[in-house]
Amino acid sequence: MPKITKLNDIAKKQGFRLGDDVLRIGGYKMVDELDYLFYDNEKKFSVDILRDGKEHTVKVHKKEGQSLGLEFAIDMKPVVCKNKCIFCFVDQLPKNMRPSLYVKDDDYRYSFMCGSYVTMTNVTEEEIERVIRLKLSPLYISVHAWDDDIRTYILKNPNTRKLPDQMRRLGANGIKMHTQLVVVPDVNDGKVLEDSIRGLHSVEGVETVAVVPVGMTGHRETLAKLKAVDEQNARDTIKLVEGLNAEYGGNFCWCSDEYYVKANIDVPSSSYYGAFDQIENGVGLIADWKDNFEYSLSEVPTMNLGKKIDLITGVSFAPILKEYAKKLEAKLGLKAEVHAIVNNFFGKSVTVAGLVTAGDIIDQVGGVKSDAFVIPDNMLREFTDTFLDNKTVEEVEAALGAPIIVVSHSGSDTAQKIVEHFENK
Repeated sequence: MPKITKLNDIAKKQGFRLGDDVLRIGGYKMVDELDYLFYDNEKKFSVDILRDGKEHTVKVHKKEGQSLGLEFAIDMKPVVCKNKCIFCFVDQLPKNMRPSLYVKDDDYRYSFMCGSYVTMTNVTEEEIERVIRLKLSPLYISVHAWDDDIRTYILKNPNTRKLPDQMRRLGANGIKMHTQLVVVPDVNDGKVLEDSIRGLHSVEGVETVAVVPVGMTGHRETLAKLKAVDEQNARDTIKLVEGLNAEYGGNFCWCSDEYYVKANIDVPSSSYYGAFDQIENGVGLIADWKDNFEYSLSEVPTMNLGKKIDLITGVSFAPILKEYAKKLEAKLGLKAEVHAIVNNFFGKSVTVAGLVTAGDIIDQVGGVKSDAFVIPDNMLREFTDTFLDNKTVEEVEAALGAPIIVVSHSGSDTAQKIVEHFENK
């Protein structure tokens, strides 16, 4: 049972005490903090607690906007994924990495809280009712194919056959959904992809669809043989998705930036992506980066720093970064060289900056003379200074013999961070 570990004066006046075990809120069993957060927005509700072995009911009456300030001893461990997707990225990871990287989660709660994608295959009827009752919206749902047989083949889990009905029910009850289709050539592209987008458009509550190419590392020896997305497939997919997006009035379905890179086609401007609802899925990331970078550059004065910096990125983004490095050179009076790091850790087919490791950086730019190296923050674990291969920024600085400037992967502070680094020297 969740135990109260912190409360404010409002909660004390209502009758709560530290150490109370919460049984029910609003008449429903308290599962986790989402129950509390929903009812804490209400002015009146009841809470059944257990205190000194006896059950009590606290009837809460508070003003609108007031919070009880309750905190609980709850460990919200993510629910583990029960699928065996043919393209699961976790199954393609190298051995001997951090144990946490091998955890496959598929938890609707984290979909609501963090925007992580879920397949809904392990969601019970009780949990569907809970999503609706607590208004856990929006959810982010991995669909992959609207056809039940194809989706079951991809996920290797027959429970996915419930998904269309689950989504219709959620949408009919006011739950908004952002969806993704991870596409494998000859499996769920072409006509299957078109039918999937049309099927999703028919479901009330489905706000957006992201179309993402299958990602494959160099560690698939024992896994299903899949075909990679090539230039022609990427071009065909872009044409299909852009056509459907136009048919539906825009701001519904998009290809991720990786499709445009593979197709050697410039990404659309930022206006094409609406509110950037799928940016965490790599949809519109480049367009947004360009806008942010230009603004960042406009916010610093023209300077003559007289330094040399080396910008580190993945293979796919390097051509774009090289173009904008010239603007840095002109505005800040420095020399900027771009290094496209080949991903030997995960495999050369992995070209995004966010999966570049410290070891590959050291191997490929070690010995380069520089006043500072610049990396995007998505090369590091969130809120840490550690790369995916467990090396720290400090360790990489020591190996390269130069400081590292960490900038936002959104491009919003690139110029400022570079200027601040050298001005503070």
